[in-house]
Amino acid sequence: MKIRFGPAGVPLSAKTRSTLDGIKRCSELGLGAMEVEFVHGVKMESEIALQANKIAKDLDIELSIHAPYYINLCSLDKKIVARSIYHIFSSMKIGHLLKAKPIVIHTGFYQKKPKEVCDKLVLENYADLIQKAKKENIEFLLGPELTGKPTAYGNLEEIVNLSLKLGIENVLPVIDFAHYYARANPLKSEEDYKKVLDYCEKNLGEKFAKNLHIHFSGIEFTEKGERKHLPVKSNTPPFKPLLKVLKEGGYAGKIICESPLLEQDALILQKEFEKI
Repeated sequence: MKIRFGPAGVPLSAKTRSTLDGIKRCSELGLGAMEVEFVHGVKMESEIALQANKIAKDLDIELSIHAPYYINLCSLDKKIVARSIYHIFSSMKIGHLLKAKPIVIHTGFYQKKPKEVCDKLVLENYADLIQKAKKENIEFLLGPELTGKPTAYGNLEEIVNLSLKLGIENVLPVIDFAHYYARANPLKSEEDYKKVLDYCEKNLGEKFAKNLHIHFSGIEFTEKGERKHLPVKSNTPPFKPLLKVLKEGGYAGKIICESPLLEQDALILQKEFEKI
């Protein structure tokens, strides 16, 4: 059990923009993970997914998937929900072939609806996805992401609650520390990071602690939340306290770097972690 580091998407230095070349490049760089980005739609064919799974297994690269951005499981519009479920389920089916876990999801937006209404809608729609996947014998792990805007569904308590309600074997939260920071939460010290991880571990137990899925980068934000991702050396938030907490706490899982420098910053995080 260990912490693996990798980029959000194909490394910038890969031979081509293909997933296959991305996996190979991660291996060449000494990274151990890669997130397959389906942010503009699931366009991977089954044959490619099976090839990618074999290459990743041979090279010891762990994969995850980021589902498309065009999702709102909080919507009252049945067409929007149906389209959202289609995008996520398409990601889950390819994820099954890739052996990729988790499927990272931006759950949706409140759109001025009461929190209780959104909670109910989101829970029902996640449950529907889980039921569909089990009916088709699809292996999966859904990862609701901690979002970076107060208008977006997915604060820390909400994503942990989804896991509690739907089962940690089906849903585990994806902790995006840049997004947490952009929601005007303090993230400067080891204690600040421990507070987040302890909250999750207290509620979700060892399954969470040994299967972490973290997104990390610097971030620029306003009172409305995130604006854009920044290199990790911007120290917004600082990365060294997090790495120390993870190392000393014996956590295991993946840290996916979402900075504009992708693999370059993933390597910075990995090297810093190894020095501790």
